[in-house]
Amino acid sequence: MNQALAVQSGKPMITKEFPKWPIWNDEEINRVEQAVRSGVWGVEGPLLTEYANRFADLQHAKYALPVCNGSIAIDLALEVLDLRAGDEVLVPDYTFMATAVAPIRRGMKPVLVDVDRNTFNIDPECIINAITNRTRAIIPVHFGGLPCDMEAIMTIAERYGLLVIEDCAHAHGAHLNGQYVGNWGSVGTFSHQSSKTLCAGEGGTVVTNSTRLFTLMKSIYNAGRHGCEVDYNHYRCGTNYRMTELQAGLLLAQLDRFEALAEKRERGGALLNNLLSEINGVRPQVRTANLGRHGYYLFTFILEDDIDRDSFKNTLRAEGVPVEDEYPALHSLECLKKKDVTRGHFPVSQMLEDRSVWISHNALLANEDQITLIADAVRKVINHKNVL
Repeated sequence: MNQALAVQSGKPMITKEFPKWPIWNDEEINRVEQAVRSGVWGVEGPLLTEYANRFADLQHAKYALPVCNGSIAIDLALEVLDLRAGDEVLVPDYTFMATAVAPIRRGMKPVLVDVDRNTFNIDPECIINAITNRTRAIIPVHFGGLPCDMEAIMTIAERYGLLVIEDCAHAHGAHLNGQYVGNWGSVGTFSHQSSKTLCAGEGGTVVTNSTRLFTLMKSIYNAGRHGCEVDYNHYRCGTNYRMTELQAGLLLAQLDRFEALAEKRERGGALLNNLLSEINGVRPQVRTANLGRHGYYLFTFILEDDIDRDSFKNTLRAEGVPVEDEYPALHSLECLKKKDVTRGHFPVSQMLEDRSVWISHNALLANEDQITLIADAVRKVINHKNVL
């Protein structure tokens, strides 16, 4: 392709807008109105109960507990599993900061672990190398929505007697080998922040298949009461992690269309992966052989070293592609450097910080022609790499 770049006054490759996010219609309004008119806005009303049951069904889990956000979901998981100050918790070096900060706020030490260069998920071999006699748990993150190598991780956890908390913030509805994320470890945590593929502005959900853990979680999140009681009998030092009825109403409406959108993202993501795999200079996140469905919160690819990444991103945006800003690696964050938890060698996560490009999930909801144009735009920009 020799068309002029859009940043050089050429015609953008894509002029049609991509689907906006979040998607909503009158059903969201009706559900929120239902909550408002009921007068039951908090504690545990009928919408929360319905949502919890439906989300558990979505993830093929026995129990689901709606909470106020995804960061709190991780915090609750750490508490319910009786992890304590001084314990070491293994987390991937490439993820959102909440995965590492939740253990810090409980006096634990997050131990950063490098990620796999193909999946961008925590590397099982690096997990083994990071284990000490103080290691108590692993928090694998299904980055971008691609399930981790959970069979390998669970084998390691069983060998060393470690607990597993799955951070599924990116991976609603994802599964591999017939098993949905959140069901491999003791607990799975989800986020419903406004950019997520199942969203309510804010919110989170914890899933488990353990009756004991669910009963304990439900007490802790409800100020130490038994179950969803609203009296002033408190049996343990819990707090208020509850979701509201209004958030549950939004999520119920979102659930009504979730499967259709998830399948559309899956098709769009697989198409874009195939198209970009044919372009020299880019390397998309792999779709593993045992993948059932990718969660596709993000579509991520790596640029080769001879292309200026930031100039590439800006140029690709000008071509009409919805490019997102990427995470820094955790070892780069000032807040974690101050906690002295960033020592180590993390070449792959550093590569992701320096060389990755993210495309937002709403782009995968476009039609095949528009998704093909994304690949055409990437090829166009790479063909002009000498001027970036």
